[in-house]
Amino acid sequence: MGWKSKALAILLGLVFLGGGLWPVSLVCFAFVLISGKSRSVGKEAKSNKGFLAPLRAVGIVFILLAVVAVSAGGTLSPIVFLAIGATIVTWPRLRPGIPGGGVRPHKDSVLLQSKYIPISWSAVAELKPGTDSYPRAVSSFDGRLAVFTGQGKAYLIASCTALSPREAESKLLTLLRSAPPRGNVGAYLLPLEASGAQEVFKLKLSPIKITSDSEGNLSPPGCGLLLLDCSKGVVRKAAAFAVEAAESATIPSRTFDLVSAPLTWEVLESLGRRTSWPDPDSVSILLDSFVATRGVPLGERLKSLEGAGAELKVQSLAGDQLKLSRPQFRAIVSIYS
Repeated sequence: MGWKSKALAILLGLVFLGGGLWPVSLVCFAFVLISGKSRSVGKEAKSNKGFLAPLRAVGIVFILLAVVAVSAGGTLSPIVFLAIGATIVTWPRLRPGIPGGGVRPHKDSVLLQSKYIPISWSAVAELKPGTDSYPRAVSSFDGRLAVFTGQGKAYLIASCTALSPREAESKLLTLLRSAPPRGNVGAYLLPLEASGAQEVFKLKLSPIKITSDSEGNLSPPGCGLLLLDCSKGVVRKAAAFAVEAAESATIPSRTFDLVSAPLTWEVLESLGRRTSWPDPDSVSILLDSFVATRGVPLGERLKSLEGAGAELKVQSLAGDQLKLSRPQFRAIVSIYS
């Protein structure tokens, strides 16, 4: 049942209630409640399942308050309660259509919180190269990819709704964990600490019209950021932006349907003709070691782990010693557990 049908049923319920036909209005409201239990699809919907049930219940309470206010002869209060309740109930469908807004880092974490919608959270992970072809490796990942065409860097953006930072962190790390297929795919997710992710997206984004052709070219002239919604190796939706430096960070959130859905590999290969992809580094070696030792106790996965204030000195079994922030390393352990 679509949100328009739900809104119509609620409106009819209020009209019937105002006319004294409360049994008919109860049928309308019951219809909305029953249809609201339809099953959601997609990884993000599964991640938010535990959050949406109480959220919808809160929305229903506000709708019922609107009904009570109408019965009591209220004028403004029914409209206010109904608007709040309808927004909360239809939030899972409304959120993807809201333009991207400013975000701020949550202290000592990998979380970015929306400045304007406190229950909206994001996390960013850089896609580090392995020994495999970068376009081929990255094409194995599902989710929202942000590709900087000038830098040749790609990031995975995970987003969710949650009432608390702990809940948000759990959901976002689950999303990042499920982005690559199991096994060594030749590229690795490096979760960024919130302040680092903020620096990456301190941008002013200007949308550019995007088209696709038979060769998988999606990046128009002047494009600095290509946003790709990928699933099973195919780009389902996309958006392109010209970028300029800005003082605040913005996470882009809107993508659009393509006339033809190219392979992710095709799109990245076409971008590779204009930009240079990164080479493996010491972080790649650490992440490769974590992939190879999944399921092994942490003490057997590292050669050394030393605390140094806000940072940790980490050395893999076959790599150099690295400095990572504590939240970043904890996220790495969680994703590759």
